[in-house]
Amino acid sequence: MAWALGIDIGGTHTKMGLVNETGEMRAFRRIATEARGDDPQPYLNNLILHARQVQDEAGEPLVGVGLSTHGHLDDARRSPVLCGNTPALTGVDLYGLLETTFGLPVTVNNDLTAHALAEYYYGSGRGVRRLMVLAIGTGLGVGVVINGTPLRYIEGTPGDSGRIVLEPDGPPDVYGVPGTVEALCGVRGIERMARDRYGRDVAAHEVIRAAREGADPIAAEIMRQVGAYLGHTLALLSPVFLPNKIAVTGGTTEAGDVLLDACRERFDSLVGNYHRTLARMAGAYYSEVDIVYGEMRGETGVVGAVVELFHPFT
Repeated sequence: MAWALGIDIGGTHTKMGLVNETGEMRAFRRIATEARGDDPQPYLNNLILHARQVQDEAGEPLVGVGLSTHGHLDDARRSPVLCGNTPALTGVDLYGLLETTFGLPVTVNNDLTAHALAEYYYGSGRGVRRLMVLAIGTGLGVGVVINGTPLRYIEGTPGDSGRIVLEPDGPPDVYGVPGTVEALCGVRGIERMARDRYGRDVAAHEVIRAAREGADPIAAEIMRQVGAYLGHTLALLSPVFLPNKIAVTGGTTEAGDVLLDACRERFDSLVGNYHRTLARMAGAYYSEVDIVYGEMRGETGVVGAVVELFHPFT
């Protein structure tokens, strides 16, 4: 069985592991993405240190290294040209760093594209013509795969969906845009709602866990609101991409049914009849939209990072 090294650089954590051609993963590990200052070198040194240790666990030659990174990529897919959550990585030739370090074939994709590829080839999107994946964690964005090929016409992505404005008078996001879905639903948004409702600082992961466990009505209320925001966002995006299925991935999905139920309810109240009408009028060509949690969950980016090594596309 052939194995590749997958690395997923997120705004808060970097995840990595060995992934084979069936999407199976082992030797998983996580480190902090400490790249918010001006000097990327300390983070890059730590990244390479841990990546080499994961490589050593393979016990056999790898077919390549796949990188998933948040932010917009240059046309050659070598460097981030814009990454608001980790500005130290802007302009860093990540492709060249990995190629020089490991001496193996390297592929780099935006993290949203990687999430979508993982779900399309190995998860909830198998057999789906048009799959849209919404990833939510530190930030938020959407990846789209159509008949096996990712849609990435804007710096490695199908657009910056996190900048969709839901509440014009709402709090600003990392780019200063008021009331965006990322500002409302990302980690900062969850923690802001928690501070308002609990009267103290509560980490987003604690709110998510409490909502999943079902014993904390405040946490459940917060995650229902997040789910409603997500449903509204998907309702705005679905007429553009017309997905057959939407998979929601990322760390926030650990909240469980309370999040997804609210998302589906809001989506259906806004555009459910639209999609049902398309399905009725166009037969098998369109379908009602199925909204599910991604099967890959928290490791989606690591798996998606290596897909192109096993399933080449242009």
